[in-house]
Amino acid sequence: MSSLPKPEPKVKLIAAAMAAREDLIREVLSVLSASYGPVELTSPVFPFTYSSYYAAEMGEGLVKVFCSFRRLVHPRDIVAFKLEAMACERMFLAEGTRSRRVNVDPGYLDEMKLVLATTKNASHRVYMDSGVHGDVELIYKHGAFTPLEWTYLDYREPVALEFFGKVRQAYVAELRELEKAGDA
Repeated sequence: MSSLPKPEPKVKLIAAAMAAREDLIREVLSVLSASYGPVELTSPVFPFTYSSYYAAEMGEGLVKVFCSFRRLVHPRDIVAFKLEAMACERMFLAEGTRSRRVNVDPGYLDEMKLVLATTKNASHRVYMDSGVHGDVELIYKHGAFTPLEWTYLDYREPVALEFFGKVRQAYVAELRELEKAGDA
């Protein structure tokens, strides 16, 4: 006799924002907060020197920040957040062009992994809905987040691994509080 699956616990919403200027990142985080709720934690802003993929569209000297949001969401909600992130990018298009000035990558973190939402398919990505795929970037094992073969270079850096470790600590503590209150 098989049992019914347990409901998936809520997850911590995260995002990465990248632009040529820090003030644009602050504006983007403000816009995202209107949809995602208040920003809870942010990483230090760091130079994005890992790829030239965005240079033609967004220019040189890009900087990036990771953040987490206070709000917990269901994993399936990441599809809507990816679509909202794409709308946010369109709000910041360079005047008179279709060139992005900002890049926003939402995802979620749970106790075991960090998942990014993407519109690009690949062998290791799982289709979710509305053209959005889930991409596991980091897994948690032996007390820390660990990159995978396909993990983006910036997500392998100590700044990312340390930041997402802190987010996980806050998330686990929040889950424990919810369990105590009977809201999990």
